[in-house]
Formats: sequence, C-alpha cells, structure tokens
Amino acid sequence: MSNEQHLRQLLSHIDGRGYKAYKQIKGEYEFPDFTLYIDHVQGDPFALPSKVRLRVDQEHAQIPGVLWPNSVRQVALEDFIARAVRQSVQDFVTPKKGSGKSGLVFIDAGRQEVLERTAVVIKKDWVEARLQVGLPAAGRKILGNQATVMLCKEIPQIVEQALMWKNMDQEQC
Repeated sequence: MSNEQHLRQLLSHIDGRGYKAYKQIKGEYEFPDFTLYIDHVQGDPFALPSKVRLRVDQEHAQIPGVLWPNSVRQVALEDFIARAVRQSVQDFVTPKKGSGKSGLVFIDAGRQEVLERTAVVIKKDWVEARLQVGLPAAGRKILGNQATVMLCKEIPQIVEQALMWKNMDQEQC
C-alpha cells in the first residue's frame, strides 16, 4: 500500500500530461488517520467522475457502537454521516475551474427521507464514505496541483470533519 507522499509524487509527475495518465493513481493510499481507495479513475474529464472510498478505522473514528445496535439505527446513522460528509464537501471543497467535471466532489446523501444507501457503510472495525470525484483537467491535460489540493488537503479535511466522532454534531445524531 502506498502513502500520501507517494500520491503527491505521482500527481506531480503526471501534471500537464494527457488525462489517461490519471489511471496511474488507481490504488490505496495510507494517510495518517484514514485510507484513500481510488477504485475507478474516469477516462476523461467529461466521463462519469472517479470513484473513491475514504475508510477510517474505528480506532480513529471512535463512533460508539451503542448508536447502531440494530439495522434500523445503522441505516439512520449512515444517513446522518452521509449528510455530514455532504456538508463537509460544501465547507472544504473549493470550486475549481477546468474541463468537464473537474473539481466535482459528490456523495449520494439523499434528500429528506432516510433510506438505506451505499454512500456510507459503518462496520465494527471501520466507517467508510464513498464519493465521486471529478479529477481536475484543463481540456484533456491533467491539473496535478489542483488534484493534489483536492485529494491531499480537502479530502482529509472532509474525513476529519465528517467521519471522526469527536468532530460530529453529536447532539443531532
């Protein structure tokens, strides 16, 4: 498994190259408090966004098990966390200029109703948020510096704000 520094180096290396070079970043990256999984890299800036997962071990997230003792409460908690992630995206992701879906960060947090979804999954050992990310480009050229800001600065801020119990709005939970 690679780490954050390796991801930064890769993004710097492919900066300015053709968009297909983004395929090199597919994989797992260990950050101090979470693991970033880049599962699918979009083929060009106009295609469906890339799919990433943010997984935090419960050792770091510290979400009390008493909040999700059964499947109904688990669905409600996962919905709550998905909405917190959506709010954190709005708080921390700066709109980026570029082609197609450049700079987009999206989670399917739903609307008013609480439904079972796959956007957030909580287990005994970890909590995971699943996002769609539009990797930055100018035309079909990679904007590596913007991608570094997105993946190595903004994504960790989202994790810290929305996936760590100590920072969640516990009274709303």
